[in-house]
Amino acid sequence: MSLAEQLARAREAIGYPQEDVANALGVTRTMISYWESGKRRPNERQLVALAHLYGVEVRDLLEAPAPEPRPDLAQMMFRGHPNLGPQAKRGIEEFVRFLDTYAELADLMNFPIRGLYQSRFGLVPGFDTLDDARRKAEEVRAHLRLGIGPVGDLDAICELLGVTVYRAGLGPDLETAVSGAFLKHPKVGFSVLVNLEMTPGRRRFTLAHELAHALFHSDRRPFVISGPTKDGQERFANAFAGEVLMPTEGIRRAMEEYGIGPQIDRPADVVHLQRFFRVSYATALVRLRQARALTAADFEAFKQIRPVLFAEQLGYEPSDEEYEQDVERWRIRRFPPRFLALLRLAITRDAISVPTAANLTALSIDEIEELVQEDQPVDEQTRAELAGFTAARVVDA
Repeated sequence: MSLAEQLARAREAIGYPQEDVANALGVTRTMISYWESGKRRPNERQLVALAHLYGVEVRDLLEAPAPEPRPDLAQMMFRGHPNLGPQAKRGIEEFVRFLDTYAELADLMNFPIRGLYQSRFGLVPGFDTLDDARRKAEEVRAHLRLGIGPVGDLDAICELLGVTVYRAGLGPDLETAVSGAFLKHPKVGFSVLVNLEMTPGRRRFTLAHELAHALFHSDRRPFVISGPTKDGQERFANAFAGEVLMPTEGIRRAMEEYGIGPQIDRPADVVHLQRFFRVSYATALVRLRQARALTAADFEAFKQIRPVLFAEQLGYEPSDEEYEQDVERWRIRRFPPRFLALLRLAITRDAISVPTAANLTALSIDEIEELVQEDQPVDEQTRAELAGFTAARVVDA
């Protein structure tokens, strides 16, 4: 803790406003503010007077305990991935900074993050084949009571499980970029990073893929960076993600209800099923082939179509992000709703200022002020916790 922070803490502990301290020392209130912000430093005589006024020793103000060393989690994640490009590294560093900020803000506000640190699911050695991955996906869907239809809000499911989701630009070229990452943060728990420079369908698949790492590989690996490598755990995560987003039984039922098949021979039917399950066209092709609803020849032939343009011709309204990805569109949306609710609470309770919040999040002051004014969507449990927290603070005050 710096001298400036010690001065502010000592004054607040005794309950003196800056104006009274300024009057006692014969300086301006602005000077007190400068001292407590680190812009200026009191001279020796002024420091002695401050210590006397606050009822502490001068050494108590000067001899701050050394901060605990913080592990460099980003560098830890970089090791073993020599092909990471600069943009991917910046995105991973941004991800780790956000998690650290989230933990510090939660500590400041004494507010629970509700992070997951230990998965209730697991893998017994020898039961980690692709068929096991699909079976585990069925277990997770059953646990979450998702049925066999499309998955709705995957972010909300992660929030329910206690998995924190953050998004950042990691680069469009997977030779030097990554699709996503998983990190078991010491204070936030299981956390997932998703590359914003991918199509919406690919982002959903990445989120489900990283969820597999969190639920089934976190006991042996504190982090995973998911790229083009095809090791056993990556293949397991891919199979899990495909079955979670587009379950085999759900495919057959959808085909039956839509009057498709039992063998698909038109790319239009692939697009219809892709849109129904809210997955990428590539994922739909792979899952339909795995479900034996596509022949090998049609699988190869259907790869050649332009799915977004074709979907538009079929009457669908593709989002702009299917044509072009723009990280700037995600400014405030890259943060999880629970963090935004906590940030809003910290500002409205005067725990941090609007400029400080803007600095912590790399958002503009206008965006922070808009956040404070708006009632951000959060789940019912978070809303109840925030309401109880605020009420308790008001009573304490």
